[in-house]
Amino acid sequence: MGKVSLCTSFSLLVLYFTSLSAAAVESTAFQKSANVGTLQNARNRMRRDLSSSQTSTEKIECNSCGSNPMPTVARNYTARSCVDHMEHGASHCGHYVIDDGQESYVVFCDINTEIGFAYTLIESFTLKHNSFFKTKGLIVNWPINENSPNWNMYRLSHGRMSRIRDHSTYWRATCNFPSVGIDYHDYVRARITDVDPIKETLSGTCKKVEYINLRGHLGLQTTVPFWNNNVYWHMTTDSGSTKCAFKPNRGAVNGEDNWGFYHIVNSKFRCTATANSTTQYWMGDYIRGNTKIKSAQCKNCDKVY
Repeated sequence: MGKVSLCTSFSLLVLYFTSLSAAAVESTAFQKSANVGTLQNARNRMRRDLSSSQTSTEKIECNSCGSNPMPTVARNYTARSCVDHMEHGASHCGHYVIDDGQESYVVFCDINTEIGFAYTLIESFTLKHNSFFKTKGLIVNWPINENSPNWNMYRLSHGRMSRIRDHSTYWRATCNFPSVGIDYHDYVRARITDVDPIKETLSGTCKKVEYINLRGHLGLQTTVPFWNNNVYWHMTTDSGSTKCAFKPNRGAVNGEDNWGFYHIVNSKFRCTATANSTTQYWMGDYIRGNTKIKSAQCKNCDKVY
């Protein structure tokens, strides 16, 4: 893999950090998050990220998700994750306050792009900001703007990710979510019990995923090679590798990186199509609290659909 030696792409308006440390980047984030003002600020920032790319002939919808996140404040219950908000009746994507048992803060929840599922955004970045994420595996504590959810440069602390993980069954990785939403192209989903992106050190290790689509190559209940460590690799796979059951090498660039690291990229992969393409990591689960909803909307929650 050469490891040793976002429909359309869109443009995002943020400060372009060229040589800041993670601590310096984090200093630009909001320091207090569990209030309406911060929710509004986070909402406005994510909408600015997207509106900068829209033209008179291009309108991005995305189920009122990435393009139009709605702020929500929990008033009569405590939510440990986006799943809890969904179980209490939330039905729109947007900004929600969660209390993970140690602290309260704002996160971005995707509640309505996958029927019956709720996901919490734990990381998002553009390809042009890859240098800040490239060598930082998800097992590393590397918070960036963690109190200000955005699509450009965002990552929760490892502690926050771990506590969200404790209330999740699945993780997924997506490309260009704000403009594309979820159409299951250039998308991967796995159970945390099969591969844990924030706890496992991986070096080309074959791990089971429930569903993967990579440049049109489809795999169901298959194994994929992953790399993830604390010194060199962000969580990633290599679509040129043939060592595991899933073999998307046709059309791959030699050593091509997917969903992270991005030492070698392929413009045919959504996450790396342009400098403004984005990569997202999420953790979540299907709704358990309402059996009627679960049976009606999520008949095959344990299966790929």
